[in-house]
Amino acid sequence: WFYADDYRLIGDARAGGLTLEQLGDPFDSQFMPLGRLIAWVVADSGYVNWPVAAGSILLLQAIASFACLLMLVVLFGPRWGILPALSIYLFSSITMPAFMWWAAALNQLPLQAVFFAAVTTWVLHLRSSSKRWFITTIVVLALGLTAYVKTLLVLPVLAVVMLGWFSSGNAMARIRYCVGRYRLAVVTLIIGPGLFLAYYLTAVPQVFRDSPAERHSVSDVVLPLADTMLVSSLTTGLTGGPWRWLSTNPPLGTADPPAIVLGLSWLLVLALAALLFITRRGTLPAWTLFVLYVLGDWFLVLTSRARIVGDYAGTEYRYLTDVVPVATLCLGLMALELRGAPGSSRPRDRPLLALPRDRPWPVAPAVAAMTALVTVSGVVNTVSYAHIWHTNNPGADYVATVRGEVKDGQTVDVASQVVPRTVIPLLAPPYNHTKVFLPIVSPGYRFPEVTGRLQVLDEHGRLHNALIKARSTSQAGPVPGCGWPVVGQAPTQIPTVPTTTDPESWLRIGYLSSSAGSITVRAGDSKVETQVDKGVGSLYVHVTGAVDSVRLEGLLPGESMCVDTVKVGQPSVGVIP
Repeated sequence: WFYADDYRLIGDARAGGLTLEQLGDPFDSQFMPLGRLIAWVVADSGYVNWPVAAGSILLLQAIASFACLLMLVVLFGPRWGILPALSIYLFSSITMPAFMWWAAALNQLPLQAVFFAAVTTWVLHLRSSSKRWFITTIVVLALGLTAYVKTLLVLPVLAVVMLGWFSSGNAMARIRYCVGRYRLAVVTLIIGPGLFLAYYLTAVPQVFRDSPAERHSVSDVVLPLADTMLVSSLTTGLTGGPWRWLSTNPPLGTADPPAIVLGLSWLLVLALAALLFITRRGTLPAWTLFVLYVLGDWFLVLTSRARIVGDYAGTEYRYLTDVVPVATLCLGLMALELRGAPGSSRPRDRPLLALPRDRPWPVAPAVAAMTALVTVSGVVNTVSYAHIWHTNNPGADYVATVRGEVKDGQTVDVASQVVPRTVIPLLAPPYNHTKVFLPIVSPGYRFPEVTGRLQVLDEHGRLHNALIKARSTSQAGPVPGCGWPVVGQAPTQIPTVPTTTDPESWLRIGYLSSSAGSITVRAGDSKVETQVDKGVGSLYVHVTGAVDSVRLEGLLPGESMCVDTVKVGQPSVGVIP
């Protein structure tokens, strides 16, 4: 179901419509026209239309999964050996936070698809020097940049693939060869992303730049973040874990692997690395590529999110999702021959460590067993993560209740309140106020400045009659049995004690009117004209500024009303209507 930023995206789409300005408007430091476009489609399809949003996720995931398979087939050929790498991407629970949460999926699923597609077209270009595949690579990367700025991290991967697998010699010889053979590609892939990065850093507001919410210095979380993010969360996630989720902020789940799972995960990784090293040569470049990319991700989290939440950020797989495609590629580069690449890994003529009686190493059975273990474990952990969203999602329950409180065609007058932080975090104003939030999820709520019946929502989304918690009340009226009389067009000034200084407040005016008619209410900085009913009634008036008195006037000649009490304060839950 929708969560937090999802509602903000839908609200922006409803307010801005489908315009170039709206599509190009950054969202929380993300330049994401593609995500804005999908959000507009969902918003235009109806109120919180989850089937359409979920459909967009499934479509993006299908594209990314097909792109992964295509990459492995193009790079290594249609062979059974690609299944271990494919299974890591398809079944690792690390990718689930970017699948279950729609706002995250709009960024990260396109990035995953772009990674696989760009590596595929780039390798085809390196094999043939065809301008067609180079232009295709540029188009794919440009599309990725419309979804997520992290697409820029794909470029170093492409550069390492070129230098490490499609050239030979020492570092300088490799650079000279690649610059000479692929000069246009090298220049374009430096200048183009450089210009985009310059635009992004200067024109897109950065959430974590001098953030007032910063609570941790970078130096304090360097090692703790490395421990939670790299040693614990990443390793267990890539090997089928983590086997335990924390849901302190439901429906989000964070990795909390038991110590025994962590130990077994490292044993599995070391066993795979040893097996490949013993039986194949040329595996070190792939390990280097993987480690460098992981360290880059760690550095980005260290200098952004970790400054606010500390090493806890390392337990959130959402910041590691893009590592899984890199792990998929690198496992293939370690274990299989990259076709057409002179620097590809290959089987050793003789294993570095011989088994007794010169028996061959059981590479295929061992890898098959590891793949089956990691796949089954990944499926179990994926299901357990999704279970949190389906069974412990206070935001979904709140929205369902809110939508059910108002029947089709009905409208109710409500005061603006703060939405429970399980639905919208407190750090996301004004979307965490019902005045902005409720119109996103239902057409039945109005937020008038004056009404005869004011209602409020409780923390579960149920409607209640509003009870004004008085910060100030009117003095006793001069007329016994009437209080403060309002006769004809003559104004009546009703003092309130003490004077309120709240920037916004509500008045409740209790009255008895001789007839239905119109009246003008002045209080603080506000002036409203409204209607009163014949007999006993109440007026609820939203006002701004300090209130030291309430002025009533504007009845027609011959009309009169008595005002019993005036209360000034904030609305709260009263009696269920």
